[in-house]
Amino acid sequence: MISYFIYTIISLGCSYAVYVLLLRKQKTFQFNRFFLIGSLLLCLVAPFMEIELFKAVPSITEIPLEEFTASVVETQPIEDVTFGEAQQVDHSQKSPFFYVYIIIALFLVLRFLKNLSKIYGLTRNEYEYDGKLKVIKSTDSDMVSSFFNYMFIPKQHTLSREDYKSIIAHETVHSEELHSVDIILLELLSCIFWFNPFIWLYKKATLQNHEFRADEKSVSSGIDIENYSNTIINLGQKEYRVPLTSGFNFIQIKNRIIMLHQSKSSVFKRTLNIISVSLLLAGIFVLSSYKDLKEPLVVVIDAGHGGHDSGNLDEKNIVLNISHQLSLLSSDNIRIITTRTEDTFFTLQERVEFINTQNADLVVSLHANAHSNPLTNGVEAYYNDKDEFKDKSYAFGKILLENQMELFSTNRGLKTVPMYIFRHINSPGVLLELGFITNEEDHKVLMNVDRQKQIAASIFEGLEEIRKSN
Repeated sequence: MISYFIYTIISLGCSYAVYVLLLRKQKTFQFNRFFLIGSLLLCLVAPFMEIELFKAVPSITEIPLEEFTASVVETQPIEDVTFGEAQQVDHSQKSPFFYVYIIIALFLVLRFLKNLSKIYGLTRNEYEYDGKLKVIKSTDSDMVSSFFNYMFIPKQHTLSREDYKSIIAHETVHSEELHSVDIILLELLSCIFWFNPFIWLYKKATLQNHEFRADEKSVSSGIDIENYSNTIINLGQKEYRVPLTSGFNFIQIKNRIIMLHQSKSSVFKRTLNIISVSLLLAGIFVLSSYKDLKEPLVVVIDAGHGGHDSGNLDEKNIVLNISHQLSLLSSDNIRIITTRTEDTFFTLQERVEFINTQNADLVVSLHANAHSNPLTNGVEAYYNDKDEFKDKSYAFGKILLENQMELFSTNRGLKTVPMYIFRHINSPGVLLELGFITNEEDHKVLMNVDRQKQIAASIFEGLEEIRKSN
């Protein structure tokens, strides 16, 4: 999640810079509005969207950040662990920063709900229609503001006829163009992403753009620009408005007067700016959206048997070699942890104790089968049927089993039987029986080093599929 937070700060910063440099001073208010809201949402969801076409392009999120995150575990030799002293790690403990984040987020959410409740209460008051607006006289604010089609006006207002006409035209634009939707969205996002400074800058820029748009349309409706400018100046001393509403004098008077009297750029310049902005935003999106920012899948590979327990014929060495090949494939997305790297024996209890300290998303136990009938062949799997892990174990086992069918001719199915490891591990688990060592064809596959690498690769492909579906 740290990578995601840093990505959103970088990407929103880049998008905001594009807005400031190319759009903020342009009178393309409608386009600016959709750019601000669209780029904000795209930057927040892009890390969870993948574009396979651009896999070769380095991502913004590939900036080295390892010092902020847990190290990738390539292979963790089990012989370095003293099992007699192993203790269950409480992974439920959260960083103090997590609790700080939650407290502040909850405070902002409660404030948002309080303000929303206040507006709801105001809308229950008596109102009069003025065009499309429901005008409510209120003592809660000394400033005119609106929320959807409700307009709140000070009960003891001293507005002239010209000022009132300008305000009605202005607030009608806010209502017709649903600016309140933007405000609610921005409030919710600022509750969740309060730590991101660009969220607050986006919020300010969007509200400013709303006012520019309402000013422009009000004047274009036939209101005299000088009278309208005087209205802005006359009401400029008002400071407090009802929260979550669109206020008539929400932003600096100077900015609004300048923008109101500013001439539009040429069509060519506006078009060029819009094209440039679109290309830059698309570039930011493409360079980041394919990058998968899910938490890595932590997988413990338990090579069966070892030491004096050879298993079936040469089973202990076969599964150890496959386990070693899998450890070499460990990556940022899939972290492989092995229970043994040498021909060493560990009891089932020792294996369970080690596994449960890893906080694994999946445990894969590797074995090779045997049968008195040499014609019996194929792969089969067993899954952890404990209630809390049953569904995931079954789904994971099915994927891993099907991925072996390019190397083995028979799929003997996915089953479940009581096993010590499954009864005691605290994660989903799958036991793979990788062919029958007593069958001639399966034996050739299991004893061949290149085929062992292929088995490891096919298991890893299955893990990648599991991670994408998880």
